[in-house]
Amino acid sequence: MTDVVITGLGVVSPLGHTLDDFWNGLLRGEVPVRPLDYPGTAVHGSLTYVVDEAPEAAAGTGRASGFAVAAARSALTDAGLTGADQDVLDGVGICVGTGNGDSDLREMERDGRRELDGVQWYPFGTAGVVAAELGVHGPGFTVSTACAAGAYAVSFGAEMITSGEADVVLVGGAEAVSRPAMGAFLRLGAVDPLYCRPFDAERGGTVYGEGAAFLVLESAEHAARRGADAYAKVLGAGWSCDASHVTAPDPSGEQADRAAREALARGGVTEAAIGAVLSHGTGTPANDSTESRTTARVLAERTPEVPVAAIKASLGHSGGASGAFSCVAAALVTKHQVVPPVGTLKQADPECALRLVKGEPQASVGDAVLVNAYAFGGNNITVAIGAAEPRTVFSGHSGDTQ
Repeated sequence: MTDVVITGLGVVSPLGHTLDDFWNGLLRGEVPVRPLDYPGTAVHGSLTYVVDEAPEAAAGTGRASGFAVAAARSALTDAGLTGADQDVLDGVGICVGTGNGDSDLREMERDGRRELDGVQWYPFGTAGVVAAELGVHGPGFTVSTACAAGAYAVSFGAEMITSGEADVVLVGGAEAVSRPAMGAFLRLGAVDPLYCRPFDAERGGTVYGEGAAFLVLESAEHAARRGADAYAKVLGAGWSCDASHVTAPDPSGEQADRAAREALARGGVTEAAIGAVLSHGTGTPANDSTESRTTARVLAERTPEVPVAAIKASLGHSGGASGAFSCVAAALVTKHQVVPPVGTLKQADPECALRLVKGEPQASVGDAVLVNAYAFGGNNITVAIGAAEPRTVFSGHSGDTQ
Protein backbone atom coordinates (compact mmCIF):
# COMPACT_ATOMS: atom_id res chain seq x y z
CA MET A 1 0.00 0.00 0.00
CA THR A 2 1.37 3.42 -0.97
CA ASP A 3 1.73 5.82 1.95
CA VAL A 4 0.28 9.27 1.29
CA VAL A 5 2.10 12.08 3.07
CA ILE A 6 1.26 15.76 3.49
CA THR A 7 4.23 17.87 2.45
CA GLY A 8 2.71 21.34 2.06
CA LEU A 9 0.00 23.47 3.65
CA GLY A 10 -1.49 26.82 2.69
CA VAL A 11 -4.39 28.93 3.94
CA VAL A 12 -6.29 32.13 3.33
CA SER A 13 -8.37 32.57 6.48
CA PRO A 14 -10.11 35.01 8.83
CA LEU A 15 -7.16 34.42 11.18
CA GLY A 16 -4.60 35.44 8.56
CA HIS A 17 -2.94 34.09 5.45
CA THR A 18 0.20 32.44 6.83
CA LEU A 19 0.42 29.10 8.61
CA ASP A 20 1.83 30.83 11.70
CA ASP A 21 -1.07 33.29 11.86
CA PHE A 22 -3.58 30.50 11.29
CA TRP A 23 -2.10 28.09 13.83
CA ASN A 24 -1.36 30.66 16.52
CA GLY A 25 -4.85 32.14 16.11
CA LEU A 26 -6.35 28.71 16.68
CA LEU A 27 -4.14 28.08 19.72
CA ARG A 28 -5.17 31.42 21.20
CA GLY A 29 -8.84 30.71 20.52
CA GLU A 30 -9.29 33.93 18.57
CA VAL A 31 -12.81 34.79 17.39
CA PRO A 32 -12.51 37.28 14.48
CA VAL A 33 -16.23 37.70 13.82
CA ARG A 34 -17.65 41.06 12.69
CA PRO A 35 -20.56 42.53 10.74
CA LEU A 36 -20.31 42.05 7.00
CA ASP A 37 -19.72 45.40 5.35
CA TYR A 38 -18.34 45.08 1.83
CA PRO A 39 -20.35 46.45 -1.10
CA GLY A 40 -22.97 44.51 -2.97
CA THR A 41 -23.81 42.10 -0.18
CA ALA A 42 -27.52 41.43 0.19
CA VAL A 43 -27.09 40.52 3.87
CA HIS A 44 -25.17 43.66 4.79
CA GLY A 45 -24.50 43.83 8.53
CA SER A 46 -24.82 40.09 9.19
CA LEU A 47 -22.15 38.65 11.45
CA THR A 48 -19.47 36.83 9.46
CA TYR A 49 -15.93 35.53 9.77
CA VAL A 50 -14.56 37.56 6.86
CA VAL A 51 -11.21 37.31 5.09
CA ASP A 52 -9.54 40.71 5.38
CA GLU A 53 -6.90 41.89 2.91
CA ALA A 54 -8.12 39.26 0.51
CA PRO A 55 -5.71 38.21 -2.26
CA GLU A 56 -6.51 39.64 -5.67
CA ALA A 57 -8.32 37.21 -7.92
CA ALA A 58 -7.25 36.68 -11.51
CA ALA A 59 -9.10 38.80 -14.06
CA GLY A 60 -12.61 37.52 -14.62
CA THR A 61 -12.69 35.34 -11.51
CA GLY A 62 -14.30 35.81 -8.11
CA ARG A 63 -13.32 35.79 -4.46
CA ALA A 64 -13.38 32.02 -3.94
CA SER A 65 -10.99 31.41 -6.84
CA GLY A 66 -8.75 34.20 -5.58
CA PHE A 67 -8.63 32.54 -2.16
CA ALA A 68 -7.98 29.16 -3.75
CA VAL A 69 -5.10 30.32 -5.94
CA ALA A 70 -3.36 32.07 -3.03
CA ALA A 71 -3.77 29.14 -0.60
CA ALA A 72 -2.76 26.56 -3.22
CA ARG A 73 0.31 28.59 -4.18
CA SER A 74 1.31 28.80 -0.52
CA ALA A 75 0.93 25.04 -0.16
CA LEU A 76 3.11 24.39 -3.22
CA THR A 77 5.73 26.80 -1.88
CA ASP A 78 5.62 25.14 1.54
CA ALA A 79 6.17 21.78 -0.14
CA GLY A 80 9.15 23.12 -2.08
CA LEU A 81 7.44 22.63 -5.44
CA THR A 82 6.95 26.21 -6.65
CA GLY A 83 10.15 26.14 -8.69
CA ALA A 84 9.75 22.55 -9.88
CA ASP A 85 10.42 21.66 -13.52
CA GLN A 86 7.38 21.91 -15.76
CA ASP A 87 7.39 18.17 -16.36
CA VAL A 88 6.85 17.71 -12.61
CA LEU A 89 4.06 20.31 -12.48
CA ASP A 90 2.44 18.75 -15.55
CA GLY A 91 1.83 15.64 -13.45
CA VAL A 92 0.45 17.39 -10.35
CA GLY A 93 -3.23 16.56 -9.86
CA ILE A 94 -5.79 18.89 -8.36
CA CYS A 95 -9.05 18.40 -6.49
CA VAL A 96 -11.06 21.36 -5.21
CA GLY A 97 -14.02 21.23 -2.87
CA THR A 98 -16.49 24.12 -3.03
CA GLY A 99 -20.20 24.57 -2.63
CA ASN A 100 -20.76 27.88 -4.42
CA GLY A 101 -17.60 28.60 -6.41
CA ASP A 102 -17.41 32.21 -7.63
CA SER A 103 -21.06 32.92 -6.97
CA ASP A 104 -20.15 36.55 -6.24
CA LEU A 105 -19.78 36.98 -10.01
CA ARG A 106 -23.38 35.88 -10.49
CA GLU A 107 -24.45 38.21 -7.68
CA MET A 108 -22.69 41.13 -9.39
CA GLU A 109 -24.41 40.27 -12.66
CA ARG A 110 -27.80 40.26 -10.94
CA ASP A 111 -27.01 43.66 -9.37
CA GLY A 112 -25.97 45.11 -12.73
CA ARG A 113 -22.38 45.63 -11.56
CA ARG A 114 -20.85 43.51 -14.33
CA GLU A 115 -21.68 41.33 -17.30
CA LEU A 116 -20.75 37.69 -17.58
CA ASP A 117 -20.02 35.54 -20.57
CA GLY A 118 -19.73 31.79 -20.43
CA VAL A 119 -19.84 29.95 -17.13
CA GLN A 120 -17.25 31.72 -14.95
CA TRP A 121 -19.28 31.55 -11.75
CA TYR A 122 -20.02 27.82 -11.66
CA PRO A 123 -18.30 25.82 -8.88
CA PHE A 124 -16.26 23.73 -11.30
CA GLY A 125 -14.46 26.82 -12.58
CA THR A 126 -12.21 27.23 -9.53
CA ALA A 127 -10.17 24.08 -10.19
CA GLY A 128 -9.43 25.31 -13.71
CA VAL A 129 -8.41 28.74 -12.44
CA VAL A 130 -5.98 27.19 -9.94
CA ALA A 131 -4.52 24.88 -12.58
CA ALA A 132 -4.02 27.74 -15.03
CA GLU A 133 -2.56 30.15 -12.50
CA LEU A 134 -0.12 27.62 -11.00
CA GLY A 135 0.71 25.72 -14.17
CA VAL A 136 -0.35 22.30 -12.89
CA HIS A 137 -1.84 20.02 -15.52
CA GLY A 138 -2.37 16.60 -13.95
CA PRO A 139 -5.79 14.99 -13.43
CA GLY A 140 -8.21 17.47 -11.90
CA PHE A 141 -11.79 17.76 -10.80
CA THR A 142 -14.22 19.49 -8.45
CA VAL A 143 -16.26 17.94 -5.66
CA SER A 144 -19.31 19.80 -4.37
CA THR A 145 -20.73 17.73 -1.52
CA ALA A 146 -21.79 20.91 0.30
CA CYS A 147 -20.07 21.45 3.67
CA ALA A 148 -18.14 18.18 3.47
CA ALA A 149 -16.56 19.00 0.09
CA GLY A 150 -13.11 20.04 1.33
CA ALA A 151 -12.64 16.82 3.29
CA TYR A 152 -13.89 14.78 0.32
CA ALA A 153 -11.27 16.52 -1.83
CA VAL A 154 -8.53 15.36 0.54
CA SER A 155 -9.84 11.80 0.41
CA PHE A 156 -10.13 11.80 -3.40
CA GLY A 157 -6.61 13.19 -3.72
CA ALA A 158 -5.21 10.45 -1.53
CA GLU A 159 -6.96 7.84 -3.67
CA MET A 160 -5.50 9.37 -6.82
CA ILE A 161 -2.06 8.70 -5.35
CA THR A 162 -2.75 5.17 -4.06
CA SER A 163 -4.30 4.22 -7.42
CA GLY A 164 -1.26 5.47 -9.32
CA GLU A 165 -3.03 8.34 -11.10
CA ALA A 166 -0.52 10.87 -9.76
CA ASP A 167 2.47 11.15 -7.42
CA VAL A 168 1.49 14.63 -6.21
CA VAL A 169 -2.01 16.07 -5.80
CA LEU A 170 -3.02 19.54 -4.68
CA VAL A 171 -6.21 19.24 -2.64
CA GLY A 172 -8.36 21.64 -0.69
CA GLY A 173 -11.46 23.76 -0.47
CA ALA A 174 -12.49 27.34 -1.13
CA GLU A 175 -15.58 29.34 -0.33
CA ALA A 176 -16.56 33.01 -0.22
CA VAL A 177 -19.42 34.65 1.60
CA SER A 178 -22.43 34.55 -0.70
CA ARG A 179 -26.14 35.19 -0.85
CA PRO A 180 -27.15 31.54 -1.35
CA ALA A 181 -25.12 30.28 1.60
CA MET A 182 -26.00 33.01 4.07
CA GLY A 183 -29.60 33.18 2.87
CA ALA A 184 -30.03 29.45 3.40
CA PHE A 185 -28.86 29.53 7.01
CA LEU A 186 -30.91 32.66 7.76
CA ARG A 187 -34.08 31.12 6.30
CA LEU A 188 -33.47 27.95 8.33
CA GLY A 189 -33.18 30.03 11.50
CA ALA A 190 -29.79 28.43 12.06
CA VAL A 191 -27.63 31.54 12.64
CA ASP A 192 -26.18 32.38 16.05
CA PRO A 193 -26.62 36.05 17.04
CA LEU A 194 -23.15 36.30 18.63
CA TYR A 195 -20.60 33.94 17.04
CA CYS A 196 -20.17 30.28 16.24
CA ARG A 197 -20.42 28.40 19.57
CA PRO A 198 -19.92 24.67 18.93
CA PHE A 199 -21.12 22.43 21.74
CA ASP A 200 -21.92 25.37 24.02
CA ALA A 201 -25.08 25.13 26.11
CA GLU A 202 -26.22 28.54 24.80
CA ARG A 203 -25.40 27.98 21.12
CA GLY A 204 -28.01 29.24 18.69
CA GLY A 205 -26.73 28.15 15.27
CA THR A 206 -23.74 28.66 13.05
CA VAL A 207 -22.08 31.80 11.65
CA TYR A 208 -20.80 31.85 8.09
CA GLY A 209 -17.13 32.20 7.24
CA GLU A 210 -14.94 32.18 4.15
CA GLY A 211 -11.45 31.38 2.93
CA ALA A 212 -9.43 28.54 1.43
CA ALA A 213 -7.23 25.75 2.70
CA PHE A 214 -4.97 23.54 0.56
CA LEU A 215 -2.66 20.61 1.15
CA VAL A 216 0.00 19.01 -1.03
CA LEU A 217 -0.42 15.24 -0.91
CA GLU A 218 2.43 13.12 -2.17
CA SER A 219 3.39 9.48 -2.33
CA ALA A 220 5.95 8.77 0.38
CA GLU A 221 8.35 7.46 -2.26
CA HIS A 222 8.14 10.65 -4.33
CA ALA A 223 8.61 12.82 -1.26
CA ALA A 224 11.64 10.80 -0.17
CA ARG A 225 13.24 11.04 -3.61
CA ARG A 226 13.23 14.80 -3.47
CA GLY A 227 14.07 15.02 0.24
CA ALA A 228 10.77 16.60 1.29
CA ASP A 229 9.69 16.65 4.93
CA ALA A 230 6.18 15.54 5.82
CA TYR A 231 3.75 17.07 8.30
CA ALA A 232 1.62 13.95 8.54
CA LYS A 233 0.07 11.06 6.62
CA VAL A 234 -3.44 10.58 5.24
CA LEU A 235 -4.23 7.17 6.66
CA GLY A 236 -7.74 6.54 5.37
CA ALA A 237 -11.25 7.88 4.97
CA GLY A 238 -14.81 6.67 5.26
CA TRP A 239 -17.89 8.07 3.48
CA SER A 240 -21.60 7.55 3.97
CA CYS A 241 -24.96 9.17 3.36
CA ASP A 242 -27.75 9.46 5.92
CA ALA A 243 -30.44 9.49 3.20
CA SER A 244 -32.59 10.94 5.95
CA HIS A 245 -33.23 14.68 5.45
CA VAL A 246 -32.14 17.37 3.01
CA THR A 247 -30.61 19.59 5.72
CA ALA A 248 -30.81 17.95 9.16
CA PRO A 249 -28.54 15.10 10.28
CA ASP A 250 -30.06 11.73 11.11
CA PRO A 251 -30.42 11.94 14.91
CA SER A 252 -29.26 8.35 15.28
CA GLY A 253 -25.86 9.21 13.78
CA GLU A 254 -25.73 5.67 12.40
CA GLN A 255 -24.15 6.55 9.06
CA ALA A 256 -21.78 9.14 10.53
CA ASP A 257 -20.65 6.42 12.94
CA ARG A 258 -20.13 4.06 10.00
CA ALA A 259 -17.98 6.62 8.15
CA ALA A 260 -15.72 7.04 11.18
CA ARG A 261 -15.30 3.31 11.68
CA GLU A 262 -14.50 2.76 8.01
CA ALA A 263 -11.86 5.50 8.17
CA LEU A 264 -10.26 3.74 11.15
CA ALA A 265 -10.41 0.34 9.47
CA ARG A 266 -9.00 1.54 6.15
CA GLY A 267 -6.27 3.48 7.90
CA GLY A 268 -5.34 0.63 10.23
CA VAL A 269 -6.02 2.91 13.20
CA THR A 270 -6.83 1.32 16.53
CA GLU A 271 -9.01 3.01 19.12
CA ALA A 272 -5.95 3.35 21.35
CA ALA A 273 -4.10 5.36 18.66
CA ILE A 274 -6.68 8.16 18.42
CA GLY A 275 -5.01 11.26 19.82
CA ALA A 276 -7.63 13.92 19.03
CA VAL A 277 -10.81 14.63 17.09
CA LEU A 278 -11.37 17.70 14.91
CA SER A 279 -15.14 17.86 14.94
CA HIS A 280 -17.47 19.24 12.31
CA GLY A 281 -18.85 21.33 15.18
CA THR A 282 -21.11 23.85 13.45
CA GLY A 283 -22.79 25.27 16.55
CA THR A 284 -26.26 24.15 15.46
CA PRO A 285 -28.07 22.20 18.18
CA ALA A 286 -28.87 19.25 15.91
CA ASN A 287 -25.38 18.80 14.48
CA ASP A 288 -23.50 19.12 17.75
CA SER A 289 -25.68 16.78 19.77
CA THR A 290 -25.68 14.13 17.04
CA GLU A 291 -21.94 14.41 16.48
CA SER A 292 -21.31 14.17 20.22
CA ARG A 293 -23.18 10.89 20.49
CA THR A 294 -21.48 9.48 17.40
CA THR A 295 -17.99 10.51 18.53
CA ALA A 296 -18.55 9.08 22.00
CA ARG A 297 -19.59 5.74 20.48
CA VAL A 298 -16.43 5.66 18.36
CA LEU A 299 -14.11 6.63 21.21
CA ALA A 300 -15.91 4.33 23.65
CA GLU A 301 -14.06 4.10 26.97
CA ARG A 302 -11.49 6.66 25.80
CA THR A 303 -14.12 9.41 25.46
CA PRO A 304 -13.08 11.15 28.71
CA GLU A 305 -9.43 11.41 27.68
CA VAL A 306 -9.35 12.20 23.93
CA PRO A 307 -9.40 15.99 23.29
CA VAL A 308 -12.00 17.30 20.84
CA ALA A 309 -11.53 20.58 18.97
CA ALA A 310 -14.05 22.66 16.99
CA ILE A 311 -12.20 25.18 14.85
CA LYS A 312 -15.35 26.80 13.40
CA ALA A 313 -15.37 28.79 16.64
CA SER A 314 -12.39 30.68 15.19
CA LEU A 315 -13.10 30.38 11.46
CA GLY A 316 -16.86 30.30 11.13
CA HIS A 317 -18.58 27.81 8.86
CA SER A 318 -16.81 28.14 5.52
CA GLY A 319 -18.96 25.61 3.69
CA GLY A 320 -16.97 23.63 1.13
CA ALA A 321 -13.67 24.87 2.58
CA SER A 322 -14.39 23.84 6.16
CA GLY A 323 -13.30 20.20 5.91
CA ALA A 324 -10.05 21.22 4.23
CA PHE A 325 -9.38 23.71 7.03
CA SER A 326 -9.87 20.87 9.50
CA CYS A 327 -7.43 18.65 7.59
CA VAL A 328 -4.80 21.42 7.63
CA ALA A 329 -5.35 21.83 11.37
CA ALA A 330 -5.13 18.06 11.85
CA ALA A 331 -1.76 17.97 10.09
CA LEU A 332 -0.53 20.71 12.44
CA VAL A 333 -1.93 18.87 15.47
CA THR A 334 0.04 15.75 14.56
CA LYS A 335 3.19 17.79 13.96
CA HIS A 336 3.03 19.84 17.17
CA GLN A 337 1.20 17.29 19.35
CA VAL A 338 -1.16 19.92 20.69
CA VAL A 339 -4.90 20.51 20.17
CA PRO A 340 -6.37 24.05 19.93
CA PRO A 341 -9.23 25.15 22.20
CA VAL A 342 -12.81 25.87 21.23
CA GLY A 343 -12.47 29.65 21.44
CA THR A 344 -16.15 30.39 22.13
CA LEU A 345 -16.85 27.60 24.62
CA LYS A 346 -18.15 28.91 27.95
CA GLN A 347 -20.30 26.09 29.29
CA ALA A 348 -20.59 22.80 27.45
CA ASP A 349 -24.02 21.40 26.73
CA PRO A 350 -24.51 18.40 29.07
CA GLU A 351 -25.68 16.43 26.03
CA CYS A 352 -22.26 16.97 24.43
CA ALA A 353 -20.30 14.69 26.74
CA LEU A 354 -16.86 14.92 25.11
CA ARG A 355 -13.48 16.16 26.33
CA LEU A 356 -13.91 19.52 24.64
CA VAL A 357 -10.75 21.63 24.69
CA LYS A 358 -11.55 24.78 26.65
CA GLY A 359 -9.43 27.78 27.57
CA GLU A 360 -5.96 26.47 26.79
CA PRO A 361 -4.55 24.03 24.23
CA GLN A 362 -4.31 20.42 25.33
CA ALA A 363 -1.79 17.74 24.46
CA SER A 364 -2.69 15.16 21.86
CA VAL A 365 -2.86 11.66 23.31
CA GLY A 366 -2.13 9.47 20.29
CA ASP A 367 -0.69 9.29 16.80
CA ALA A 368 -3.94 9.71 14.81
CA VAL A 369 -6.41 12.59 14.44
CA LEU A 370 -9.95 12.04 13.21
CA VAL A 371 -11.49 14.79 11.06
CA ASN A 372 -15.29 14.80 10.78
CA ALA A 373 -17.20 16.68 8.09
CA TYR A 374 -20.96 16.46 7.54
CA ALA A 375 -23.18 18.23 5.04
CA PHE A 376 -26.62 18.96 3.69
CA GLY A 377 -27.95 15.98 1.80
CA GLY A 378 -26.70 13.67 4.55
CA ASN A 379 -23.13 13.54 3.23
CA ASN A 380 -20.72 12.28 5.90
CA ILE A 381 -16.97 11.78 5.85
CA THR A 382 -14.27 11.07 8.40
CA VAL A 383 -10.61 11.36 7.43
CA ALA A 384 -7.91 9.76 9.59
CA ILE A 385 -4.65 11.70 9.61
CA GLY A 386 -1.60 10.31 11.38
CA ALA A 387 1.84 11.39 12.47
CA ALA A 388 4.54 11.20 9.80
CA GLU A 389 6.65 9.24 12.26
CA PRO A 390 4.79 7.25 14.95
CA ARG A 391 5.38 8.38 18.49
CA THR A 392 4.91 6.56 21.76
CA VAL A 393 5.28 9.41 24.26
CA PHE A 394 3.00 12.44 24.40
CA SER A 395 3.40 15.27 26.87
CA GLY A 396 2.22 18.84 27.21
CA HIS A 397 -0.28 21.18 28.84
CA SER A 398 -3.32 19.23 29.98
CA GLY A 399 -5.58 22.29 29.74
CA ASP A 400 -9.13 22.61 31.00
CA THR A 401 -11.97 20.29 30.12
CA GLN A 402 -15.67 20.92 29.97
